[in-house]
Amino acid sequence: MTATGRLAIGDIEMVGLSDGELAMSTDWYAGIDWDAHRDMLGSDGKLHIPIGCYLVRTSGRTLLLDTGIGPDANFLGQGGQLPTELAALGVGVSDIDTVILSHLHVDHAGWLVDGDKPAFPNATVRFGAGDWPVWVESAHEKDRVRRGMERLSELGRLEPMEGDMLSLAPGVTARFTPGHTAGHYVMILSSGEERAYLLGDAVECPLQVEEPDFYILSDMDPSLARQTREAMWREVEGTSAVVGAAHFPGLELGRVLAGRGRRYFQVA
Repeated sequence: MTATGRLAIGDIEMVGLSDGELAMSTDWYAGIDWDAHRDMLGSDGKLHIPIGCYLVRTSGRTLLLDTGIGPDANFLGQGGQLPTELAALGVGVSDIDTVILSHLHVDHAGWLVDGDKPAFPNATVRFGAGDWPVWVESAHEKDRVRRGMERLSELGRLEPMEGDMLSLAPGVTARFTPGHTAGHYVMILSSGEERAYLLGDAVECPLQVEEPDFYILSDMDPSLARQTREAMWREVEGTSAVVGAAHFPGLELGRVLAGRGRRYFQVA
């Protein structure tokens, strides 16, 4: 899957990239009638979803939102495609000046170091400070994310994010969206009258627009995560804003439409 979800938001260029694929058991999800949604599942009875990342170019800056799961397979799926995906766009790892981690789950922060060197040698890495206690301090000492974050900290390459509506680059704003994790952030791209929301794991699946009880068990605070999703929907419902997320099938982008007492996701 190469250069999916390519979009111009005014003067900003965004390209969705996939580091690989997760094969998620239905046991990971709650509040959904799978008998009514068998079409979402593969022949193995699992939900197959991309490990999404986003390249953003704005005003001479090159940013990467999330870094995938990394080169090694784990029980969830297989990654390793991100460097090839970037290269297909003519982008080298040294071209990235800022890496923004929506949160510190391994499928979003897998490519941080290559051995003991930064995977993106010229990049500052931004992340939600609220994730550090759980996903670094309390993680197993051999955990990939912990080792990567600690090494980048030693090298002075980390800049934690605290607060809301943080300007990270021209037209790129970090919105604090806790619930999935304590330090989760959504990215808002804006240029002129155009907007795009890159939701990380604040929203796991477009179906959550239409079925708000549907959620993933990796939400650390399911109640807060639902409040966050509802706040996002209220903000974009009925507007021209485009939304996407790391695990939307095919990294599809869409808009949230108002209906009779409910909302709908329309692929853009």
